[in-house]
Parts: sequence; structure tokens; C-alpha cells
Amino acid sequence: MLPFGSGTIAADPDMGTSKTRLWRCAMYEARKICNLLLDGFDAVAFDLTNLRLNKLLFFIHAESLRYRPDGLVRNHFEAWQYGPVIRPVFDAFKRYGDAPIQAPAMYLDYATGMQKPVPFDDIRPEDRKIIEVEFERYSPFTTGQLVSLSHVKGGPWDVVYREHLADPTKSPHISNKVIRSYFSGESKFTSRH
Repeated sequence: MLPFGSGTIAADPDMGTSKTRLWRCAMYEARKICNLLLDGFDAVAFDLTNLRLNKLLFFIHAESLRYRPDGLVRNHFEAWQYGPVIRPVFDAFKRYGDAPIQAPAMYLDYATGMQKPVPFDDIRPEDRKIIEVEFERYSPFTTGQLVSLSHVKGGPWDVVYREHLADPTKSPHISNKVIRSYFSGESKFTSRH
């Protein structure tokens, strides 16, 4: 596992450090972050498949929890067989199977009845920096390596997935608390409760 917080993001003096300021930080729908990545990085060159994109989102979000109480991703990660997944991201790109994604995530514009790309132009510059730095940090890993990193024994996915397998009535939701606790090194746990 990479050391948590080993990126090179400098603190932004305009962001402030008070809890009041941090609580007002924006969170983004995951497909918005995906579209930012798909726009900025070649999907074929970086092998941006559905599986890989979900893993990259997980590590980007884990790092963002160092800077903000709720992280960057508004959606919840679930513990699926091949690691953490955000269901709307999976659904948006499942038509590509294990091939690189060829088009942005779309949404239905109810006013026009048309499918439109999920816009990402409102992602703040300091948030883009976190996303880009973490993408560049984790993108050299193969998809298999990212799956292995997300499956580390005692990690957030492992704990939640094993609990869900043992008792399917337990939610596969991986909470921010569990992610932050693990990646910050605060604790190693065997249960999320």
C-alpha cells in the first residue's frame, strides 16, 4: 500500500483551515469526476475501463478525506467482488465491459428530454488539483494492482465485503469513516461497527 498522504499537494491559503471552512467544501457526483478524468486523460492510453475508473475514484476519494471531512465524492462506495464500486459509475459505463470507456457519463436533461454529458466545469481548481495529483499517483498501477491495493487484508473493502458475505443483510456500503480511519493509519479494524 502507498503511504497515505504522500502526494505533493500544497495547502491553499485561500482554502482556510478552520472547521467552518472545511465543512463548506464541495462534494461532487462521481460521474462528474469521471468525466473530468476522461476529458483530461486518454482512455485508451490509461486503460480507463469501468473497473479501473472505480478503483481510481476510490483512491482519489481516500486521499481527499485528508483535506475535507466528507471527501470529494458525494456517492457511496460499495464493496463488490472486484473492489470498491460506485453504482452510478458502474451503470454509466457498463456497456463498455472491460474495454476502455469511449464517451462521457450522461444524464437525462428533463427539460429537453435529451441525454447530455454530466458537466464537470464547476469542479473547483483546488479540487481538480487533488483529483489530478492522485490520478497521476495511481495511474501507473495496472488494473490488477489497483484491485489488489483495494483488497488489502484489513482494509475498508476487505472488512465490509467479508461482513456482507457473512451476513447479506449487512449493507455493502463502505463509509467515509472506515476509509478515513484505514488510510490515515488511525486504526486497523476487523469490524466497521
